[in-house]
Amino acid sequence: MKRTLATALALLFLLLTGCADDGDVSTDDPILLEFESQTWQLTCSGGKNSIDAQTAQHFAQLVYRETNGAVNVEVCTGDSLTGGDADAGLQNLLDGGADLALYSSLLWGGTDERFHVLTLPFLFSSEANAAQALDGAGGDALSAVLAEFGQHGIGIGSGGFRCLTNNLRAITSPEDLKGLRLRVDEQEVLRDAYTLWGVECRSLNWPLVYTALRTNTLDGQEMPLEDANTSSIQAVQKYATNWTALYSGVFFTMNRELYDSLSDTLREIVDECGRKTVEYQRRLAAESSQRILSSWQKAKVTVTTLTPEAAAEFRAAAQPCYDAFARDVSSGLLAAFTK
Repeated sequence: MKRTLATALALLFLLLTGCADDGDVSTDDPILLEFESQTWQLTCSGGKNSIDAQTAQHFAQLVYRETNGAVNVEVCTGDSLTGGDADAGLQNLLDGGADLALYSSLLWGGTDERFHVLTLPFLFSSEANAAQALDGAGGDALSAVLAEFGQHGIGIGSGGFRCLTNNLRAITSPEDLKGLRLRVDEQEVLRDAYTLWGVECRSLNWPLVYTALRTNTLDGQEMPLEDANTSSIQAVQKYATNWTALYSGVFFTMNRELYDSLSDTLREIVDECGRKTVEYQRRLAAESSQRILSSWQKAKVTVTTLTPEAAAEFRAAAQPCYDAFARDVSSGLLAAFTK
């Protein structure tokens, strides 16, 4: 965090209202709040036009307004603090090199397997169901884990449900996936699920995936929808599956030492602006997904939405993922999301 020696006076005029039998009662007296002029660095992996970047800028604007310009949030997109390396960016955050961050739960999972709870197969039935859990007991449990890494959990946004595409057939049941050669991310939690569904998981650097799909070296791939769309995967794939199979969250965190050093009022501003920012991020993510899938359908990609019965079938086939997580990682954390 960067601080100047000067002190900025922030005037926040709060209208205090109450209810009485003879009508509303209010006062015009302003409350004078004083904040030290300071700059915080907020880092994220997304580029300057990404949902990450828009989210970070939204938070920066809210905080600047609520502190009347005393607090400036400097947004560093594309992991610019660490030369574009997301893993190094997360480590830099943990080392105190950044004040705030927006990072995927899958990225955090490389630091602690407990964060992979969000990606257990068909843990959530919808974005709304995920938001409810993340704003409740599940989110509280993950915030406690983040605290172990010196981070204050401001909120958890949506990384969305990962997108499955292929060139052979529509996927309506686990049987349809058997034998497909799919490029699957190296994350163990993802590979375990697809292996249980009968997929031949292949490894390939993402820049090479488009050509592999175009030449039928691979049958399909799975990635976040926004990443797949940016790479024009829809141009070389015939089928896409709109499902709630494998979710990821976006952890919005602040260095705990910095957070604890703030006044009660400024901490309240951080948390309230963070809450509004997470809601904004979720809206952006949902709108982006709808827009992309609509554009894919116009491009003649067959988009199949799973029935609840099919989702239950996939979920049952992936039960060993839950058993292993409870046994090897944390039964208590799993319970926070499943009870």
